[in-house]
Amino acid sequence: MTSAFPQIDGAEPHQVTILLLEQFAMIAFSSTVEPLREANWVAGRQHYAWKAVSHNGKPVRASNGLMLQVNGSIDDFPFSPVVIVCSSFNPHLYTTPPILAWLRRQARRGSMIGAVETGAYVLARAGLLNGHRATIHWENANSFAGEFPQVQLTDRLFEVDRRRFSASGASAAMDMMLAMISEQVSRKVASGIADEFIYNRMRQAEVPQRIPVSDRLNARNPRLRRLLHFLEKRLDDNIEVGEMADSEGVSEREIQRLFKAHVGVSPKAYHRKLRLQRAQDLLRQTEMPISEVASSCGFSSSADFSRAYRREFARRPSDDSGAAYLLDK
Repeated sequence: MTSAFPQIDGAEPHQVTILLLEQFAMIAFSSTVEPLREANWVAGRQHYAWKAVSHNGKPVRASNGLMLQVNGSIDDFPFSPVVIVCSSFNPHLYTTPPILAWLRRQARRGSMIGAVETGAYVLARAGLLNGHRATIHWENANSFAGEFPQVQLTDRLFEVDRRRFSASGASAAMDMMLAMISEQVSRKVASGIADEFIYNRMRQAEVPQRIPVSDRLNARNPRLRRLLHFLEKRLDDNIEVGEMADSEGVSEREIQRLFKAHVGVSPKAYHRKLRLQRAQDLLRQTEMPISEVASSCGFSSSADFSRAYRREFARRPSDDSGAAYLLDK
């Protein structure tokens, strides 16, 4: 599976327009724009020029609370050879019809269109990722996959598929931009940028976003590693210990012993925690009703879900749903 960036049509400098949504991640924006600046410095010529825009031309507040001045509104830029959407928290709250229409016009005019962190959500809402490979931050992957089944979601650091590209997070944006510069300018310039940033390893697109859960828990037992993977892939159901035992051909007592010895909790408690974490992500990142979130995370009723949720997070599910969560932040 290749990740080749197409060449940009037109003369240099290549124009890049970065659309910032409210609550964008400043580090993701910096990882997107700074490699372009450094490319010009390392190469000794202006290969790239860039502008930051907002939907209305007004400054945009980042997730760290700082306001960033922009170069104009989306209406001031009817066409850009390269457009990159940079967002982070709650992209569904800021993906407006004018933004979607502007992105579709850019696509019709032949733009290369990309996304950083949760920007893939915006492109998917615009219908620009249908039939394309894409990636998004791992926290948003479950909700994204459920809402946009027509997108070929992967867990790679970044994806390039024809004239669409996406990076899963801040450091992944750096890798993606270095890959783009390597192919559009030269490998030597990209390596020089990495050296200047003391970024001593340019990661390839196929590197997964996260280390496996078994490695995060330092689980070396092969059977436990398989069971952890089994549970992580079954967050839509309340798995019984008997099912886990059957999958390994051992007794339920052996399953209980493994988890107590290596994880510190029972397998049911561990799996419930995973399902509740997924539920919290869905509540915060989508507009799914609480009852639907409960069902999709393997809880038999909304009441059972609410009790478990309050025990785990000391919050009600309604405190983390949609606009309520945004106001709380």
